[in-house]
Amino acid sequence: METNQKKPNKRQNAGPISKLLFLWMFPLLRKGNRKDLEIEDLNEVPETNASERLTKRLQTTWDDEYAKSTKKGGRPSLFRAFARAFGVRYFMWVGVFCFDAWIIRVGQAMCLKLYIRSFNDPEVTIGWMCFYAAGVCICTLLHILLNHPTAFQMCISGMKCRVGVSSLIYRKALRLSKASQGKSSIGQIVNLLSNDVSRFDYNLHYIAYIFVGPVQLIIFFCILWQEIGWAAVAGVGYVVLLSPSQLLVGKLSAVFRMQIAKQTDERSRIMNEIIMAMRLIKCYAWEKPFAKVINNIRLNEIRALMRRSYLRASFMGVFTANFTFVPFLAVIVYGLIGYHVTPDKAFFAVAIFNVMTEIMMYYVPNAAASIGELFISIHRMEDFLLLEEQGINRYLNIKQSTESRITPRIHMENVSASWQEGTTTLKNLTFDVSGDKVVMVIGPVGGGKTSLLQSLIAELPFIGGICDLEGRVSYASQEPWLFPGSVRENVLFGRPFISEKYARVVHVCALEDDLKQFPYGDMQMIGERGMSLSGGQKARINLARSLYQDADIYLLDDPLSAVDSAVSRHIFELCVKKHLKGHLRILCTHQLQYLPHADHVIVLIDGKITAQGTYDDLLERGVDFVHLLAKETDKADKKKEAEREAEEAEKPAKKDIKYEETVDCDKPDAKNENMAEGRVTAKTYWGYFKQGDSVLGISFLATAFLLTQVLISLTDYWLSLWTTSEESRVLTLVEQHKDLYSEIEEPDVSFVPHSDNGTYSDSSNNTFFDYHLDMETFRSFMTSRYVVENEHEYQWRKHIYMMSYITLAVLVIVIDLIRTVYMFYYTMRISRNIHRRMFSCIVEAPIKFFDDNPSGRIMNRFTKDIGNLDEYLPLSMFDTLDIGLRILGTVIIVCVSNAYFIVPAIILLLAYWYIRNFFVTCSRGIKRIETITRSPLYTHLSSSVQGLSTIRSSKSQKLLIDQFDTMQDIHSSSWYHFIAGNNWFSIWLEMTSVVFLLIVAFSFVAVSSYTTSGKVGLSIASLLQLMNILQFGMRQSAEMENYMTSVERALEYTKIAPQKDTVKETRRGNPSKSWPATGKIKFRDVCLNYDEDKTVLNELDFIIEGREKIGIVGRTGAGKSSIIAALFRLTEPDGDILIDGYDTGAVKLHDLRKNISIIPQDPVLFSGTVRYNLDPFDMFSDEDLWRVLEVVELKDSVPALDFLVAESGANFSIGQRQLVCLARAILKSNKILVMDEATANVDPRTDQLIQNTIRTKFPDCTVITIAHRLQTVMNYDKIMVLDHGNLLEYDHPHKLLQNPDGRLTNLINHTGAANQKYLREIALEAYNEKFGVKKESKKDS
Repeated sequence: METNQKKPNKRQNAGPISKLLFLWMFPLLRKGNRKDLEIEDLNEVPETNASERLTKRLQTTWDDEYAKSTKKGGRPSLFRAFARAFGVRYFMWVGVFCFDAWIIRVGQAMCLKLYIRSFNDPEVTIGWMCFYAAGVCICTLLHILLNHPTAFQMCISGMKCRVGVSSLIYRKALRLSKASQGKSSIGQIVNLLSNDVSRFDYNLHYIAYIFVGPVQLIIFFCILWQEIGWAAVAGVGYVVLLSPSQLLVGKLSAVFRMQIAKQTDERSRIMNEIIMAMRLIKCYAWEKPFAKVINNIRLNEIRALMRRSYLRASFMGVFTANFTFVPFLAVIVYGLIGYHVTPDKAFFAVAIFNVMTEIMMYYVPNAAASIGELFISIHRMEDFLLLEEQGINRYLNIKQSTESRITPRIHMENVSASWQEGTTTLKNLTFDVSGDKVVMVIGPVGGGKTSLLQSLIAELPFIGGICDLEGRVSYASQEPWLFPGSVRENVLFGRPFISEKYARVVHVCALEDDLKQFPYGDMQMIGERGMSLSGGQKARINLARSLYQDADIYLLDDPLSAVDSAVSRHIFELCVKKHLKGHLRILCTHQLQYLPHADHVIVLIDGKITAQGTYDDLLERGVDFVHLLAKETDKADKKKEAEREAEEAEKPAKKDIKYEETVDCDKPDAKNENMAEGRVTAKTYWGYFKQGDSVLGISFLATAFLLTQVLISLTDYWLSLWTTSEESRVLTLVEQHKDLYSEIEEPDVSFVPHSDNGTYSDSSNNTFFDYHLDMETFRSFMTSRYVVENEHEYQWRKHIYMMSYITLAVLVIVIDLIRTVYMFYYTMRISRNIHRRMFSCIVEAPIKFFDDNPSGRIMNRFTKDIGNLDEYLPLSMFDTLDIGLRILGTVIIVCVSNAYFIVPAIILLLAYWYIRNFFVTCSRGIKRIETITRSPLYTHLSSSVQGLSTIRSSKSQKLLIDQFDTMQDIHSSSWYHFIAGNNWFSIWLEMTSVVFLLIVAFSFVAVSSYTTSGKVGLSIASLLQLMNILQFGMRQSAEMENYMTSVERALEYTKIAPQKDTVKETRRGNPSKSWPATGKIKFRDVCLNYDEDKTVLNELDFIIEGREKIGIVGRTGAGKSSIIAALFRLTEPDGDILIDGYDTGAVKLHDLRKNISIIPQDPVLFSGTVRYNLDPFDMFSDEDLWRVLEVVELKDSVPALDFLVAESGANFSIGQRQLVCLARAILKSNKILVMDEATANVDPRTDQLIQNTIRTKFPDCTVITIAHRLQTVMNYDKIMVLDHGNLLEYDHPHKLLQNPDGRLTNLINHTGAANQKYLREIALEAYNEKFGVKKESKKDS
């Protein structure tokens, strides 16, 4: 993804009104409605929110907190660091939020109360009515203008925390010690960056309600006490008594969150390993077993999620039911203590209780849960930030100078080093090398060669001795590290492009021919980990990066092992000897033929220097490793040959190759992530619900939602009937006894017995006539004959109303809980099925899918997107469905109550719908951009952690940190616009509602003489409730649609076309279980294309007889590994490949791959035990596992089968990892064994061990070995020579060597005269042994 920034942020230059009403967002929203938005359409993030700036602020407070806590002996608190960095501004906005809730919202309620009662008081003038109406509207408007900008700023505070701590985590990852790297996998760090840090985005807004809720509750209680007396205690008391349980919900939610996080970490870790090792997993036919492993881990995660979902469901069910139950409780108590439940009392109480219920029973518990979850996430981040860092080694003294050249020197004296406590990796090393020298370090696998170089770049901590290192260091790792980008970007690694220097480096690394093969030359995009390159190409680009750096000391860790002999000679002579002349070169290698050219040789065995000195010195001492070469008598020939080859190699770079600093037309586009366009379709929603695999479940869910709303609406309507009946009774009594009118005193507005003045006041909702009757007159009135005769009928009717109301309320609670629990259960079931199908599809996908998609992109779908499906989508979907039906029910009730509101309500709904569509069209595009701009962060993190040694040795941390910050700023830009858009949407929805409220309120004033306070109260209270529900519902619907983009992305992975199990038909049927019996392989006109324009194998025809040992040689990029890809059908070839007469295209993939063993070029170990790595699916006994470890001579290196292997096998050398892969092959005992450069990274002795093991353990097997080390295959039955995908030679090596112009002859000629003779002898001996020619025959003749 391009990391160049965009246009300046528009909010920074916007005026106060534009900021207040989010008018600065309008141009982007309009553009988003005209076309699908792209990253370039967004403005850059404001300077105050830039990643680098925020990180510096948080880093400063965290460092201060760490220093203070360390001094006191306590644990540093990341929370306190957050508070000091961002707390002041956040709590300032919390103060504004509290002012709105405590003053403005309460003022709105008081104005509403006065407004309703003004219609009952003849002394209130029209002017005062308008004043009260204006008060309601102005308070509502002020609430809107304060609430949304405040919410926006609190969300920005959350974004600042997320951005700051994300960069802090990345910077920490670059400083981790090797021991700490073993404690934190890439998957766990990705989970921190995807799920944990996102808690800040959503939770800081909720937390403000912790301060708002309790105070607002007290204020509203005082208002309700004045209106309904002790009945207020029932409703408010219930809310207060329920609060502890809601807080318990928050605490339990935090506990479940911790459980979920642990399971998600484990799933992320294994997912990341599987994605990285997918090529090997396919070759081993381990897809289904690993799918079972992932599904089991996911099942544990789902169980934890289900516990939390049921908790949420209970909470949401109680919350939605309480909108009915809390007012019901107050109204029932009010009626039971003897008061008439009139409409003005009932609906005013309902309006207050709705606000109280929303704040205290939704936002406050959510705030409590948010605090718990946030602290859990902060604690997890804290744990990571407190991991041990790569410290300054007091035993290592480094002296560097960039101003003047210094004589490079490495001096070690009794140096010991250890990867972990209790073991010593390097033991008492002493040597001193300096100046222009080639120092070669040799030794067996696991001898400590790589550890020596790691100690020199401060990766391996010293535990004793002293080491002086003078000069700048450049390091080329044994395991090539490449990052997503072009070849040139990987070589330059952020350094300035200098054409001549670049061309020289490319030439000495033998990359010119490879760059010619690439369609875009050195601008070719190579993908994550260089998946599209051969092993030799990766090694040489890795080497070129090291050479391009200006250094005095070059540490080269076996760069020659992955290339053929000609390229190896080219690199050694032209690069190591000539290009780096004048520098100190430390070369770890198993290529012993170059020892005579070394100025100093160090033999390292088991972490100890067993011998060192010049080559001649070692020969004189008879060191075992040296005798593997030709004898001393060959030295002169070898030196002469080397000189001749050096002259050939020193020819200047070809003149037709030029490298320009800027290449625009020839630069390819990176393979970008697909982004859906347009709206989220109904098909997506249906596809989501179908994943639950139950039409009955969908039907039940729909029925439950509809039935719940019908019951809620019926309950509200029944309350209206009851209150109207109460009002009618009083009016009827008054009408029947007009003689009592003379006793009527001045009006009042209360319906409460007043013992202080001995009067009783009565009010009705239709007329709001309030009467003050003295108690004697009232008793006479109530005991009159008419009243007594109708008392029984009244009590019966009241009982019916009350019991029906109770029944309806109970049904609402029960059905609502059932609906809510099932909703969360069903969505969790959907999420589980989607994840299972996603993983099933990607493991069955062709290997090209993994070449085209970086691991970060895939992990984004399995972490963030699945996280949205697990946790956020069910909530927003539930709110949308519930509130949508509530809106419909409320509109129906209001319109039934007053038909005049039908047309305005329709206009309001249409206005809402238009604003929603205008917003959602753009918001959806912004959300999709936000989602895809997240993936590069994970890929960058993953790639950086894999290449830590290279990054730190080249001091390139600043470069990568800047890239990460730039990526964060791009993501922050999309997130910033997303939350700004949400607040634009909310504020303009409510502004529309204010206009409607204004019209309705003043319309009632205009017809005040023809209306009643009851109608006014019902209408305005319902309208305010409708406004609140509508804007929240519309916002949730938009949020749901945004989360549905995660569903789109997840469902996209469930539709990945799997690789066809068979691509051909056969009449022979499926092979038997004993297939293949002999292992005969036949290639017939086989071609292979990775891309349409790139053919890597050209019409190959050859036969490998059963039990034959075949070597495949050729320069890097010749197509050797492509033969394996064709054999395993990793990429489907054209032509026919037959094994024992069965066409592999007609054999099922699993059956094909499980019957071929492979020892891969890049050995892969999984984090876990040694047992798990040898036998991940428990198919063999411990005795079998120990036996194979003994055969491959790893028994002494493995203390126990439960010995833990670090991530990617970091605590094993590459050679040891190859031996583990050999042990796996021995366990499988297949008839065909493929070795892809399996001995490239091992010493000659281990190479010999592997070859002897193959001869003894696979005597009846067909063995195919790809090798750059010709010695490995010279005793094979046949050798196949490839070049650019063409088969040039194929016969016994001795026969091929009879052709002086042959390609194999040319390859061994590049190994030197002495080694050439040695290889010819091996071939001749093998030929004689194979064809029965006796050595004595010459003597006899």
